[in-house]
Amino acid sequence: SGMSFCFTGELRTMKRQDAENLVKSLGGSAKSSVVKDLTYLVTNDTTSGSSKNKKASELGIAIIDEEKFLSLAKALH
Repeated sequence: SGMSFCFTGELRTMKRQDAENLVKSLGGSAKSSVVKDLTYLVTNDTTSGSSKNKKASELGIAIIDEEKFLSLAKALH
């Protein structure tokens, strides 16, 4: 609850819309871009040189993979 997530790249186990709905059902918010109050950037390529990864790194936002995201969701469920 209160956490915000941005998804980038392709997810392996679910559609992006389903992941965003899961976040919302647990009281969090899904963002379409990397902003300073973002809690997590979720990507399956954490070392990517993408603009979202670079911006998250610059802002000190945690970059996690899909597996870690699912573990967090399960723990909060």
